[in-house]
Amino acid sequence: MKRKLTLALILTSISLLVSVTIVHAPWSTLGTGYAVTSNYHGSDIPLGTSVTVTAGTLDPNVVTITFRWHRPPDGNGPVAWEDIIPVWQNGTKGQWNNGNWALIWYAENTHTLDEVGEWGIQAFFQDSEGNNRAEVPQVVKIKATSLNAVPEVPFGTIAIFVAMLGALSVFALKKKPRLTFSH
Repeated sequence: MKRKLTLALILTSISLLVSVTIVHAPWSTLGTGYAVTSNYHGSDIPLGTSVTVTAGTLDPNVVTITFRWHRPPDGNGPVAWEDIIPVWQNGTKGQWNNGNWALIWYAENTHTLDEVGEWGIQAFFQDSEGNNRAEVPQVVKIKATSLNAVPEVPFGTIAIFVAMLGALSVFALKKKPRLTFSH
């Protein structure tokens, strides 16, 4: 019974280590008309990973969103990439802070991070004349999301896992009951 329980615990631990979920930040600021998030918002990511930043707006006058990616060390470094992306919509609606509903217009931008440190991404919501729409009073002008890229060596993770299993095996062998016969 103990052996089955131990095996089940080990298999559960392995499945938890293997399954990775993508973290999304909530669209909590969409009620102001403008929101920005990423597929790795608030979590460390391995160097060389592709990161997708999604911007959304309820403002129907926005036709493009400019994504400006700032290099480390603090997310305010030199600009690595600046891309102008046209908005699109899929029929989903969002609610303004005043209670009115409107279509959500989206734009996405993806890049692979090539430098360790905190990155900053700004999104500029622009109309057909190139004016920033988020300059309306009481609306945050620029929404930014920060990422922190960290180097990761998969071999190190595997080595730590093997070492833990080895230590568990040694412990199990030492605790194995010995049978003694007495007359």
